[in-house]
Amino acid sequence: MRSTLAFCRRFIILCIVVTAPLHAQVITSPNDDRAYKVITLDNQLEVLLVSDPEAKNSAATIAVPVGSMHNPDTQLGLAHYLEHMLFLGSERYPEINDYSKFMRLNGGYTNAYTAQDKTVYGFEANDKVFAEALDRLGDVMRAPLLDEHYADKERSTVNAEQQTYKGQDARKLYALERFTLNPNHPMSRFSTGDLNTLKDKPNSKLQDELEGFFNAYYSANLMKAVLYGPRDLVALEKLAKQYLTQIPNRNAEQPKILPPLVTANELGIEASLKPSSDIKVLKMSFVMPSVAEFYPYKPGYYVSRILGSDRAGSLSDYLQKAGLIEALMAGFDDNYGPNDSGLTVQFQLTDAGLEQQDKIIAATFAYIDLIKQHGVNEAQYHALEQSLKNSFAYLPKSGGFNYSMSLVANMLMLPTDEIIYAGFRLDSFNPELVRQVLSYLTPERVRLFVAHSGVVGDQVMESYGDSYKVAKIQSARMDKWRKQAPELRKKMHLPEGNRWLPEDETIVKAEHQEQAVELVKSPGLSLWFKQSQFYQEPKGSIALELNNNLLDQSAQQRMAGAILDVVLAKQLVGLSYEAGEANLSLSVSTSDGLMFTTGGFTDKQSELMLTLMDTVKQATFSQQELDLAKTEVRRQIENKLKGPTMSLAFAEFRNLVRLPAWSDQDLLGALDKVTLAELTKLRNDMFSQSGVRVLVLGNFTSKQAIALQKEVVKRAPVNAKPFYKLTRVKPETKRRVTWSAASEMGDAALAHIFVSTKAGEAGQVQAELLNKIAYSDFYDLIRTQEQLSYSPFTASFPIDDYAAFGLFTQSPEQGPKHLQQRYEYFVQQFAKKLADYDQVEFDKIKQAYIANFQKKPSNLDEEFGYIQGLWSEQKADLNSKAKRLALIEQTTLKQVQDLFKEMVLGSNNEQYLIQVRGSQFLESPLGELKGSMDIPDLRTWQAKAKGQSGAQ
Repeated sequence: MRSTLAFCRRFIILCIVVTAPLHAQVITSPNDDRAYKVITLDNQLEVLLVSDPEAKNSAATIAVPVGSMHNPDTQLGLAHYLEHMLFLGSERYPEINDYSKFMRLNGGYTNAYTAQDKTVYGFEANDKVFAEALDRLGDVMRAPLLDEHYADKERSTVNAEQQTYKGQDARKLYALERFTLNPNHPMSRFSTGDLNTLKDKPNSKLQDELEGFFNAYYSANLMKAVLYGPRDLVALEKLAKQYLTQIPNRNAEQPKILPPLVTANELGIEASLKPSSDIKVLKMSFVMPSVAEFYPYKPGYYVSRILGSDRAGSLSDYLQKAGLIEALMAGFDDNYGPNDSGLTVQFQLTDAGLEQQDKIIAATFAYIDLIKQHGVNEAQYHALEQSLKNSFAYLPKSGGFNYSMSLVANMLMLPTDEIIYAGFRLDSFNPELVRQVLSYLTPERVRLFVAHSGVVGDQVMESYGDSYKVAKIQSARMDKWRKQAPELRKKMHLPEGNRWLPEDETIVKAEHQEQAVELVKSPGLSLWFKQSQFYQEPKGSIALELNNNLLDQSAQQRMAGAILDVVLAKQLVGLSYEAGEANLSLSVSTSDGLMFTTGGFTDKQSELMLTLMDTVKQATFSQQELDLAKTEVRRQIENKLKGPTMSLAFAEFRNLVRLPAWSDQDLLGALDKVTLAELTKLRNDMFSQSGVRVLVLGNFTSKQAIALQKEVVKRAPVNAKPFYKLTRVKPETKRRVTWSAASEMGDAALAHIFVSTKAGEAGQVQAELLNKIAYSDFYDLIRTQEQLSYSPFTASFPIDDYAAFGLFTQSPEQGPKHLQQRYEYFVQQFAKKLADYDQVEFDKIKQAYIANFQKKPSNLDEEFGYIQGLWSEQKADLNSKAKRLALIEQTTLKQVQDLFKEMVLGSNNEQYLIQVRGSQFLESPLGELKGSMDIPDLRTWQAKAKGQSGAQ
């Protein structure tokens, strides 16, 4: 890696080399009251301790600075394969899958991921078992069995993972971007692994390579760890010393990557790919020498923030108004490669944009020139500075597994004291650094990536099988971009001041902090209000629903609503981006009417909500907007068949239990009939024929909430009728429903869902506990033992007031009938286990569930999210958590056993068998349910279900 001094010379500036003293105090947000400490164990493992007295669960994570780019050429995917093999037993805990099962039975879970430059492992579990859980993790890192007996099984699992995800276009584009890097750089290789790359080869035995890789790099001196939980720092340090010092220090050295990420051959190229789904994407990528060490000045983020702006006059605004793009995203990655940073600008194209890609590219370079000429100034710097300061001052407190995973990854890259602060630190305005980043954004250095259905490739992507092509961009084409730039610059301008930046951060007088209260309740009008019971933050959230049944009157109305969603999202993109810069958020969507939400600083949030309403109410719609929205909605519907088959299965199930619902064919038939007049009428009717439901949460007073509602009803007069709520199919005794669909993707998918015919929240709690017992056994059978799927799972959920429990998987190996047979085998075996289930084990599961349910939210978003979920479901009581807790505490093992007998084994239950045949399984037989009703189409089913449910 180049020296800091050499890099500073290149940038011709006075550089400040940021170094942190070992074990410096971790810099935290003023909003964070947790205690932090960094220690180094005798084995040289650096450990961050985080004490959070509010936590109920504890978490531990370990990061190793080796990943896919460190795979040997002879065994591509080895780092990922090792990640899988590590948890198939260790010396003192040899039972296969016991590690993950232990976590789930104790109210937690475990996960890991392999990136190009690192592999990260973690778990979360109830604090009562933290010591044993930590010992298990330590033993895995000390002495995993890496049992060759399970090698083929786990190779198949890795292969299934690759097969499951390889059809995803985002993953394929990422692979194409890597495969077009310098072929001598290890990031250019296939990284996931499959049955072709992970196997014995001449002079390369897979098991030997696996053990060698582990012994070479899984060493305490290279690793970082985080322990998080409710115990104090002294207790956490004791646990770390007791259980993590067992990890051996092999005095390993992190492997160095010497080849350059790109050479002249990989710059100025265009790579094109034919996607699986109907997407049209253009991506401009620029690779440059790393600026990671200059994170205190944020030069890359400074540039990408302006490039990615959606505000009036921006690149995005110009291209969207020109009808060339649906959306624009820009981002900067300090650590794009070992020695490189990268900036990307990605466009979602319209049909017109696909034909005029060069105009989009030319406009982008014109906007880059505009930034170079006028955008490197104190005003833009101060806007960035204010946004970062506000974000850090009131940084939402997150906790547990996800927080620990992010912290431990940051420990590999940043000074330990700045693992939280680094992303918000901005020392001063450094124009020279910004100009140097901009200097790499030239036509000669651009790497273009294009995906659309018309691509005809001349190469096949390794391990993906997709057609693609790569060509150098001709200088004449680059000259055309430059020639258009002067005229295009005149049509755009840089973002200016922000009207939504908060000016008043006063904390209001406390009221209604413990319980939500319905301040207003009358026919067609409701106002719920609650402050936060935990935090003194000048933040909050507002939800407003103009409630009606307009979208459920016909398929054409439903499509008009979908079009309205798309058109409004585009019209509001500038306001949304400007609000986001001021740490505010907003959204508009259709469901049971028209839903508006805002969040963030409360100072100007009521004004933002009213501005949002006014903008929507006064919006005018053009034929171009209508046509583009129809294209987008059509693409969304048709792409259901080109996405993950399990997602299609869920969509089909939701349609079956929803009243009313329409088939995709009916919706597509109605789509083209929607006119501009209908779209405008629907919007107007939303404001004139609705009930008004408002939820105000956070740093507001009840007086402010009432004042806001009065302004709302001026804009949307109240329709004094009972609130409308989506109707679902009521369960019926002995009803059996089979439903099948075909997908353009390769995998099969099967969802077998059992529904109780007994209403009540008690049954839902029993189903939740049943799911916690069943999950690990189902996962072990379908994935570990039989390798039918990468991601099988069980789930419980309510269908209105009725409990449901389901078995789910997506498989590249077998079709629906075979999967159903294995489901039936599981049910038979699990029935025996549950009948004799250990009471002590059940009590542990229930207590872990209670602990999770009782834990306080980590931040305002979590606190409000729970209440807003109840409000969205139109629950009569938003303070029902104590009642739910009491139901959990009262639930017995016998009740769970009885629910299983009634809901899964019984003859009086309701069952749905949803099966999807992917392209590999179109001829495979379908599963059957004895006594299943014949459903020729969704219309027939809807008519029958409406009659049985008494729907109007």
